[in-house]
Amino acid sequence: MHNHLGVFQFITHPTLAALRTSKPPTRTNSPAAKYAQALAGWSSPTGQPPALPVEILERIIDFLHADKVLSEECHKVNTAATLTKDFMIYGTDSGIYLSRNGGRLAKLLKLPAVSQIDALETQNLLLILSGRRLLVGPLHLATSNPALFHQHLQELSSSASFFQVGDHLGKRVVCIVTSGRFSSYFKVLEAVVAPTGSRTDTNRAPAPAYTLVPYRSFYLPEHARSVHILNRTIGAVLRTSFQCVDPQSLVTFPVPVAPVQPVPGASKKCRAMFRIDDRFLLCYDRCAFFIDKAGTSSEAAFALRWEDAAKQFALAAPYLLAFTATGMHVWRINTGARAQTVHGAGMRLLCAAPRVVVKMGDGRVVSLITRCGEPSIAASVGE
Repeated sequence: MHNHLGVFQFITHPTLAALRTSKPPTRTNSPAAKYAQALAGWSSPTGQPPALPVEILERIIDFLHADKVLSEECHKVNTAATLTKDFMIYGTDSGIYLSRNGGRLAKLLKLPAVSQIDALETQNLLLILSGRRLLVGPLHLATSNPALFHQHLQELSSSASFFQVGDHLGKRVVCIVTSGRFSSYFKVLEAVVAPTGSRTDTNRAPAPAYTLVPYRSFYLPEHARSVHILNRTIGAVLRTSFQCVDPQSLVTFPVPVAPVQPVPGASKKCRAMFRIDDRFLLCYDRCAFFIDKAGTSSEAAFALRWEDAAKQFALAAPYLLAFTATGMHVWRINTGARAQTVHGAGMRLLCAAPRVVVKMGDGRVVSLITRCGEPSIAASVGE
């Protein structure tokens, strides 16, 4: 089902139908239904439908996506990963589920508390964070032979808090973070071609076979909330500051923020950071703004603000998505204008690249696609 809502197109995932517990209600007299009826006899010389009023925009989500999916406590969806060939992988409290082309869900693996999934498709690796254990296995087996996939799982870490996949200096890397109360440990692994003698028969694995090997590691003396892999540095969002680390020299330097006039009653908790051209977009719990290389902040003249504290962010250029306890706020970062607000308690970001996938408060899972078709280029899924 496809519906255009403001900036984003929302697509319900039919792949979760096998675990739905209710059918969508019929609301022929709803504002959404009336709007659809009005469109039936509509015509315009511009070729564009009439603007969707905000009050109808908000209700369309409530009425047209009323199916509840994976609502049982043991099937709570925590994360998701979108793959090529129309594969979707879901991580729940009870394990991993796989679907293809909107087909039936298949349980891939029984694991407790799966909180993060990501894939290195070119390197044929699937990463799974279950509790504090970070596991890796051949991606092609996950989609073709789940029983054999389980046999080839390897443990990368037994104390991981979260991880991030990205490109750094032309290398495909994985940064594993163990976040403590007073310090955090960062371990960067590089995807390299596995030595011929160490390869095993993984049911005709695509050649060449890749493995993850240690690249760099470092400590930071503060609790880490999220990590961002940049072209030349590793960006760390700590409890009270933003830091960048050069993995080559291990030189650490703070992202400079020149002091500005504080907003009365505003408290800032660091949440996420994104590199856009030659500037940083710093995201706090209640605001976001740019800084340049000199540390000059745009907060006084150009800042995005919302009332409820946000814990999750995604960047789908030219939009910034901020997830709060009451819904999702969408901002244009090039103008500072609020583009869209989707109200709904309990919304959670499951996946941000290559497509934004969100779990609604009642358990529904939907994809968000910008009208301009731009993919997500960076994300923070940490809380």
